[in-house]
Amino acid sequence: MRESHSTYTGLFNVKYQLEKTREPFTREAVLQLPKNRCGLYAIWLATDIVAGEAVYERLYAGISTTCVRRRLLQHLSNEENPQLRTELRMFGEFVYFSFAFTEETAETLELETALIREWQPVTNRYKLG
Repeated sequence: MRESHSTYTGLFNVKYQLEKTREPFTREAVLQLPKNRCGLYAIWLATDIVAGEAVYERLYAGISTTCVRRRLLQHLSNEENPQLRTELRMFGEFVYFSFAFTEETAETLELETALIREWQPVTNRYKLG
Protein backbone atom coordinates (compact mmCIF):
# COMPACT_ATOMS: atom_id res chain seq x y z
CA MET A 1 0.00 0.00 0.00
CA ARG A 2 1.23 3.48 -0.71
CA GLU A 3 2.34 5.29 2.40
CA SER A 4 0.61 8.54 1.67
CA HIS A 5 -2.21 9.83 -0.46
CA SER A 6 -2.64 13.40 -1.47
CA THR A 7 -5.86 15.22 -0.84
CA TYR A 8 -8.03 15.07 -3.95
CA THR A 9 -10.79 17.48 -4.81
CA GLY A 10 -13.17 17.55 -7.70
CA LEU A 11 -15.20 14.62 -8.98
CA PHE A 12 -12.83 13.73 -11.81
CA ASN A 13 -9.82 13.59 -9.49
CA VAL A 14 -11.65 11.58 -6.86
CA LYS A 15 -12.97 9.07 -9.40
CA TYR A 16 -9.48 8.72 -10.86
CA GLN A 17 -7.95 8.03 -7.46
CA LEU A 18 -10.66 5.56 -6.45
CA GLU A 19 -10.37 3.64 -9.72
CA LYS A 20 -6.56 3.76 -9.90
CA THR A 21 -5.45 2.08 -6.70
CA ARG A 22 -7.28 -0.81 -5.08
CA GLU A 23 -6.09 -2.73 -2.04
CA PRO A 24 -7.35 -6.06 -0.68
CA PHE A 25 -10.11 -5.24 1.81
CA THR A 26 -8.43 -6.65 4.90
CA ARG A 27 -8.06 -5.31 8.41
CA GLU A 28 -4.29 -5.21 7.97
CA ALA A 29 -4.52 -3.06 4.83
CA VAL A 30 -7.05 -0.66 6.39
CA LEU A 31 -4.91 -0.25 9.52
CA GLN A 32 -2.16 1.21 7.31
CA LEU A 33 -4.34 4.25 6.57
CA PRO A 34 -3.69 7.41 8.56
CA LYS A 35 -6.10 8.26 11.37
CA ASN A 36 -8.49 11.21 11.40
CA ARG A 37 -8.58 11.93 7.66
CA CYS A 38 -11.94 12.57 6.03
CA GLY A 39 -12.69 11.44 2.52
CA LEU A 40 -14.39 9.00 0.22
CA TYR A 41 -13.88 5.31 -0.28
CA ALA A 42 -15.09 2.60 -2.61
CA ILE A 43 -15.48 -1.12 -2.06
CA TRP A 44 -14.98 -3.29 -5.14
CA LEU A 45 -15.56 -6.91 -6.13
CA ALA A 46 -13.10 -8.53 -8.54
CA THR A 47 -15.43 -10.34 -10.94
CA ASP A 48 -13.26 -11.47 -13.84
CA ILE A 49 -9.88 -11.26 -15.53
CA VAL A 50 -9.73 -9.92 -19.08
CA ALA A 51 -6.44 -9.75 -20.97
CA GLY A 52 -4.55 -10.29 -17.71
CA GLU A 53 -6.30 -7.41 -15.93
CA ALA A 54 -8.86 -7.76 -13.15
CA VAL A 55 -12.37 -6.46 -13.82
CA TYR A 56 -14.07 -4.85 -10.83
CA GLU A 57 -17.71 -4.25 -9.94
CA ARG A 58 -18.47 -1.31 -7.69
CA LEU A 59 -20.11 -2.65 -4.55
CA TYR A 60 -20.26 0.46 -2.41
CA ALA A 61 -19.24 4.11 -2.32
CA GLY A 62 -19.11 5.89 1.00
CA ILE A 63 -17.61 8.70 3.01
CA SER A 64 -16.36 9.55 6.41
CA THR A 65 -16.32 13.15 7.52
CA THR A 66 -14.06 12.23 10.43
CA CYS A 67 -11.94 9.12 9.77
CA VAL A 68 -11.97 6.94 6.63
CA ARG A 69 -9.88 4.33 8.42
CA ARG A 70 -12.40 3.93 11.26
CA ARG A 71 -15.34 3.74 8.83
CA LEU A 72 -13.70 1.02 6.75
CA LEU A 73 -12.93 -0.96 9.91
CA GLN A 74 -16.63 -0.70 10.81
CA HIS A 75 -17.52 -2.23 7.46
CA LEU A 76 -15.21 -5.13 8.17
CA SER A 77 -16.44 -5.81 11.68
CA ASN A 78 -20.09 -4.78 11.93
CA GLU A 79 -21.68 -4.14 8.57
CA GLU A 80 -25.24 -2.78 8.91
CA ASN A 81 -26.04 -2.81 5.17
CA PRO A 82 -27.44 -6.36 4.68
CA GLN A 83 -26.60 -6.55 0.99
CA LEU A 84 -23.02 -5.37 1.49
CA ARG A 85 -22.61 -7.71 4.48
CA THR A 86 -23.63 -10.64 2.26
CA GLU A 87 -21.16 -9.65 -0.46
CA LEU A 88 -18.33 -9.28 2.07
CA ARG A 89 -19.03 -12.68 3.62
CA MET A 90 -19.46 -14.54 0.34
CA PHE A 91 -16.60 -13.01 -1.64
CA GLY A 92 -14.21 -11.67 1.01
CA GLU A 93 -10.98 -12.65 -0.73
CA PHE A 94 -12.13 -10.94 -3.94
CA VAL A 95 -13.15 -7.67 -2.26
CA TYR A 96 -10.94 -4.58 -2.56
CA PHE A 97 -11.11 -0.99 -1.37
CA SER A 98 -9.80 2.36 -2.48
CA PHE A 99 -9.90 5.81 -0.94
CA ALA A 100 -9.35 9.49 -1.60
CA PHE A 101 -8.92 12.08 1.13
CA THR A 102 -10.74 15.41 1.07
CA GLU A 103 -10.53 18.56 3.16
CA GLU A 104 -14.08 19.84 3.64
CA THR A 105 -17.19 18.05 4.90
CA ALA A 106 -19.52 19.82 2.45
CA GLU A 107 -17.31 18.90 -0.50
CA THR A 108 -17.07 15.31 0.70
CA LEU A 109 -20.88 14.99 0.92
CA GLU A 110 -21.34 16.47 -2.56
CA LEU A 111 -18.73 14.15 -4.05
CA GLU A 112 -20.34 11.09 -2.46
CA THR A 113 -23.74 12.00 -3.90
CA ALA A 114 -22.25 12.54 -7.35
CA LEU A 115 -20.34 9.23 -7.23
CA ILE A 116 -23.36 7.22 -6.12
CA ARG A 117 -25.54 8.77 -8.83
CA GLU A 118 -22.97 8.14 -11.53
CA TRP A 119 -21.69 4.71 -10.48
CA GLN A 120 -24.89 3.32 -8.91
CA PRO A 121 -23.04 0.71 -6.82
CA VAL A 122 -25.17 -2.36 -6.14
CA THR A 123 -25.25 -1.90 -2.35
CA ASN A 124 -25.86 1.87 -2.42
CA ARG A 125 -29.21 1.69 -4.18
CA TYR A 126 -31.06 2.72 -1.02
CA LYS A 127 -29.19 6.06 -1.03
CA LEU A 128 -30.38 7.01 -4.53
CA GLY A 129 -33.91 7.68 -3.26
